[in-house]
Amino acid sequence: MKPPKPSSLSPQASALSHRAAATYRNDVLRAPFYGILEAGWSTFALLIAIRHFGAPESYKAFIAAAWPIGFLLTPLTLYFVAKRRFRPSLASACMFALAALLMVGATVVQSLTIFTVFIITSQMATVQQGPLMIQIYAENYPASERGSRMTTPFILTALSMILFSLLGGWLLDLSINTYHILFVIMVLSAAACGWATNRIPSTPLSTEHVGNPWQNFSLIWKDKLFGYLLGSWMLLGLGNLITMPIRVEYLANPKFGINADNATIAFLLVVVPAAARILSTKLWGCLFDKLHFITTRNLLNAFFLLGIVGFFFTKNIYVLTFAMILVGLATGGGKIIWSLWVTKIAPHEKISSYMSIHMALTGFRGTLAPFIGYWILSNSAPKGVAFVGMILIGVSIVLFECVRHHKRFER
Repeated sequence: MKPPKPSSLSPQASALSHRAAATYRNDVLRAPFYGILEAGWSTFALLIAIRHFGAPESYKAFIAAAWPIGFLLTPLTLYFVAKRRFRPSLASACMFALAALLMVGATVVQSLTIFTVFIITSQMATVQQGPLMIQIYAENYPASERGSRMTTPFILTALSMILFSLLGGWLLDLSINTYHILFVIMVLSAAACGWATNRIPSTPLSTEHVGNPWQNFSLIWKDKLFGYLLGSWMLLGLGNLITMPIRVEYLANPKFGINADNATIAFLLVVVPAAARILSTKLWGCLFDKLHFITTRNLLNAFFLLGIVGFFFTKNIYVLTFAMILVGLATGGGKIIWSLWVTKIAPHEKISSYMSIHMALTGFRGTLAPFIGYWILSNSAPKGVAFVGMILIGVSIVLFECVRHHKRFER
């Protein structure tokens, strides 16, 4: 059966169609620039701290935790935006503009401490747009299309991550001081993200629906399924996140026997998983819309688990590459399910509230994880970090399976 022509749609359906088209168009515009920011922060910020500034482990842990530290503030940001009745897209654009200004500071300073402060705060500013954007997607995209609508922006994000990582690895191998060029590109990309995001249609949030941060946190125990899933996700997230900065350390630190060059590190940690994301994102978007939530979640968990096994128990470049392919496959679906899973269980008007708590707890575990990972590393070896991560992910798989037949997943 063919969809009705635009002229035959009801005014409400026609308005939703126009909002969806405008959202998709500007999200596609934003995506490549966002990929540059992701690649820069996930790999090059830590790499520069290690190889240019000679940062001690405490600084490296804070830089690795910058993104999740920002997540901790999202409930407060959401409440402030709702209290001021700002449009979510305008508020998100302001966050990108602030991130651009802070990245200017990181580009010009030569002090490790000030560099670390600017790198951390620029990422903290950027992540505040997370619960705001999920509310926009929930309002502007029909429920049956949300997963598939987000696949093209995710693919474009991954493509730009590949290109920027190849450029960055090549420049840093010429001279570590060329990181200034990379940071200027990131400044311009953050500004472009802000411009595109502001063009997305959105409706001002209401404190009646959003509630204050304490009301939102109370959802953890008032909504028992939500609280249970958050607890299971906590174990999964810790298991995965404690290994992430250790991957950079494992490849870059000579004492672990690999001592890869910058281009190889960028290739393994960004290019390979980003390529796997590109190839799998459309599939994961479809699976999110069609499959049971628990089936999709645990399939991704299995890929994360196998990726850890394959990475930390070898020095062979081909096995390392295969392990990062598995991580990339998991990340391709993980981005979608992390961004949209609350729409499976939350009341429509409370989606941003649920998302803000999900992001805050992601921030809590993400803040702890690098310190836990580096503490385990300082007392053992990369394999020790891997073992702990594997155990936590394995337990989370079992916990997710225990609620497979909950009635709210049948909606």
